[in-house]
Parts: sequence; structure tokens; C-alpha cells
Amino acid sequence: MPSDVTRRLEQWQAKTEPDDVCRKLKQVRQTMVRRRAQQQVLLVEVETKGRRVLNRADVPTIFYPHYLNFCREVFARRQRFAGASLAREVGVLVEKWALQTLDRALLERIRDEALSVPPPGP
Repeated sequence: MPSDVTRRLEQWQAKTEPDDVCRKLKQVRQTMVRRRAQQQVLLVEVETKGRRVLNRADVPTIFYPHYLNFCREVFARRQRFAGASLAREVGVLVEKWALQTLDRALLERIRDEALSVPPPGP
């Protein structure tokens, strides 16, 4: 029996055969494009809602990219988590961005108003 390393390498080589990868990608490409388009529509909505909160708070536009990056990170977490787990993950993101000198109260407003994520529980 070949060693574990040899077996793993053989399996990796088999699944990364360029012709096979190309054939498989062609089969699923339309579905991938459709899903990507749907995700981009949702992401633009999130960014637009975040901008509205920033506009109402009279935030200087030079800070918009940082707050929008927060929005994008929350959006990514919403794809993977829900409920209390999501709330905890977003709580960590609020802390992260607050430590990078963004306004904590504004981050929380974006979280609540634009992203509809509840604050983490006790």
C-alpha cells in the first residue's frame, strides 16, 4: 500500500487534471455566474443602506471606504452564520473596526439599521 503522502498526492493530481477541471467548470459555469450576480445585487443593497446611514450621520466621505469594508465583512458573515453565532461574529467585527478608530456608535447603527443584525447577547 502506498504511503499516505503518496496517496494524497495522487488524489490531488487526479482532481486537478487540467482537462477534467475545465470540463467540470464548463458544466457549472452558468450556475456560478447566476449565483455571483445574485450575490452582487445583495451586496450593493447592503452598501447602499450603509451609505444612507453614513449620509445621515454626516460622516466625511474619506471615511466611507472603512465603514463600507465593515459592511462587506458583515455581509460575508451573514452568508456563513445565523442567529446568536452571527451576532457574536458581528460583535467581534464591531470591536475590530472600533479599535481601528471608527466610531463604535456609528458601527452599531450600521449593524442595526443597514444590516439588520441584532446585537450580541450577554
